[in-house]
Amino acid sequence: MARHAVMVRQLCVLQPFAPDISPPLLVRVEAVWQTSGAMAFSFGLRPGPGWDSLEGLRIPSRTGLPQRRDGLWDHTCFEAFLGWPESPRYWELNAAANGDWNLYAFSAYRSPAELVDLPKPPRIELRRQARDLRCDIQLDLPPCWPEAMQPEIGLAMVVEEQEGRLSYWALSHPGDQPDFHDRRAFLPT
Repeated sequence: MARHAVMVRQLCVLQPFAPDISPPLLVRVEAVWQTSGAMAFSFGLRPGPGWDSLEGLRIPSRTGLPQRRDGLWDHTCFEAFLGWPESPRYWELNAAANGDWNLYAFSAYRSPAELVDLPKPPRIELRRQARDLRCDIQLDLPPCWPEAMQPEIGLAMVVEEQEGRLSYWALSHPGDQPDFHDRRAFLPT
C-alpha cells in the first residue's frame, strides 16, 4: 500500500468465527485514515499451519471493468465498516478480489439508509505471490463523510473455499452468530 500522510494507522488480525471448520489462514489488515480524508485498507492472507498455499480458496480474478454489485458477501469479500462516532449510523464497504464493490449506508443496526454516491469508485488492487495474497482498497471519503471525523472501524472478510464453503473472519465475534454489523466489534475512535 502506498504511504500517504496519515492521521491514524491500525494493524489488526482477523479471527474466524468457527476456527474448527475454517481454513487455516493468517489474516492481517492494515487500516489507514489519511489526512486527505481517504481510508485505505490492506488485507493480507497467508496459509497457516497445515496449508502450503492458498490454492484451496476461491479468489476470482479481474475479467472486466469493476462494477458496483450487491451480494458480494456470497463469495470471497473484503469488508470495512465505518461508524459515525456517538451515533448509530455507519457505512459498509464490500470489495471483491475482481474489483467489484459496493457501499451501503445504515441509519442504525441493519437499517438501510440512502445509497452512498461516491464521486469515484474505490480503487481495489489484488496482488498474488507464491504464498501470499494482498488486497489493497482505497476509499475517498470526502465530500460524503464529515471532514476530520475519524470513523469507528470494523474489519471483516468472507472467505470462500473451492468447494463453496464460506468462513467468516472479523476483529472479534461478540455474538453467537457471525455478524459484521455488530458495533461491539468495531475499533473505537
